[in-house]
Amino acid sequence: MTENKRIILNTAATYGRSVYALVCGLFSGRWALMALGQTDYGLMGVVGGLTAFIAFFNSWLSYSISRFYAYSVGMAKTRPAEGLEECRRWFSIAVLIHTAVPCALIVVGYPLGMWAVREWLTIPPDRVEACEWVFRFVCVSCFVGMVNVPYTAMYTAKQYIAELTVYSFATTTLNVCVLWFMVSHPGDWLVRYALWTCLLSVIPQVIICLRARAIFPECRFRLGYCRSRRHFRQLCDFAGWQLFGALGWLARAQGVMLLVNKFFGPRVNAAMTVAGSVNGHANTLSSAMIGAFTPAITTECGAGDETRMRRLAERSSKFGLTLSLLFLLPLALELREVVTLWLKEPPPFTVGLCYLMMTDLLCNTATTGQGTAITAKGRIAAFQLALGLTCFLALPLAWVFVANGCNVYAVGGSVAFISAVHMGVRLWFARRLAGMSIRKWAFRVVFPVGVATAAAGAVGALPHLFMAPSIWRVGVTTLVAEAVFLPLLWGVVFDAEERAFVLTRVQARLPGRFRKPGK
Repeated sequence: MTENKRIILNTAATYGRSVYALVCGLFSGRWALMALGQTDYGLMGVVGGLTAFIAFFNSWLSYSISRFYAYSVGMAKTRPAEGLEECRRWFSIAVLIHTAVPCALIVVGYPLGMWAVREWLTIPPDRVEACEWVFRFVCVSCFVGMVNVPYTAMYTAKQYIAELTVYSFATTTLNVCVLWFMVSHPGDWLVRYALWTCLLSVIPQVIICLRARAIFPECRFRLGYCRSRRHFRQLCDFAGWQLFGALGWLARAQGVMLLVNKFFGPRVNAAMTVAGSVNGHANTLSSAMIGAFTPAITTECGAGDETRMRRLAERSSKFGLTLSLLFLLPLALELREVVTLWLKEPPPFTVGLCYLMMTDLLCNTATTGQGTAITAKGRIAAFQLALGLTCFLALPLAWVFVANGCNVYAVGGSVAFISAVHMGVRLWFARRLAGMSIRKWAFRVVFPVGVATAAAGAVGALPHLFMAPSIWRVGVTTLVAEAVFLPLLWGVVFDAEERAFVLTRVQARLPGRFRKPGK
């Protein structure tokens, strides 16, 4: 299979998975809130957030090792034997690290988390024991996920992303079924639901590990490869700076949740969790495209084709932004009505926090390609230092606002402001380290997407002039906005090369009698 076809297959698979997860998530989020109640739903979010100190290590190490995998795959295009051997070395080193690190994290982090549940968080006394079990189950999920990173990362580097979507479809479907059962059978579900989510995470990870060993010859651990000081030094240097940036993200994301819990209590935590859920659903659409492009960008860098690397990175930002807006645009026009229809009795501040989290998402997706290109080049020390320091500022900034009497919107506003700063940081470093022009990004990504969004938003708001708030107005607004937005994407946002690329791929899959001559 050619690289272009694999990118298309991965994009189609992950996009389909994301749309499916989005639709299911709209129901499952509401059912989880109904089954658990606002208090337990908020506690599930804040207690689960305590394991972010493990989860972010998982993401950080996974991204680091995936970069070296994909770079080795790109090297194999021009130097096959050397590239294959390098990939095997990186796998053995990854297995060693991803076994030792989670063990150390559990030893240090587990007692700290239990202390926070028992002594520090604002938790009703009768729910403390249940929250302890929630924390234990989430720790197990995170531990297994970290140990399995070398195998999952190989799927990504080899661009076998489509196969991973099968597991996602299965787990999403099973989770929706269980949540429907919870809603139809009221009871105390907090601990039982935490156990279910643990099993839903662990079982697919085991299957992925076994499959990777069967289909990838690189997935064979060799202790002798772990003795390479050069590889350890490269990985530790790269991952160390990634760690600093990840710590900043952790302080911003989970620190803000803890701040909200201490100042506003579990009910407002529930509003933050709902806003984060909406943000996550919208992000699944853009991450579907970005996830398909990321290994290809790094592979092209490893192969030495930086022109194609920059072109793929720019398209990654453009497609990620447009796919996010495809979901966010009609939602923003009808957010209050959608939240009411979805949750019936949404927690306080939910709508305002959703708008702020949308801003956060758009700032991040608009420059995702730039961040991927910088990482592919490997020169990330100053870049991660800048990202990490600005992330760390989000928490004290939010604390100053809250301590001076501001409501929770000031917290969400602090998060959105830091994301706007990050957008500027990525643009500057991408120009300096990867040769990506800020001017081209503005004229090829921001301007055309902005024009399409403004036009579709203006037309999509027209039903508000003659229809009362209802599910029918939500439907009409969505149809009208998308009917304007989609043609503008094709005619204004996509350039001639991108339109030709899409048409060629579509025609190649049509039956013979429908193809144009010569296709």
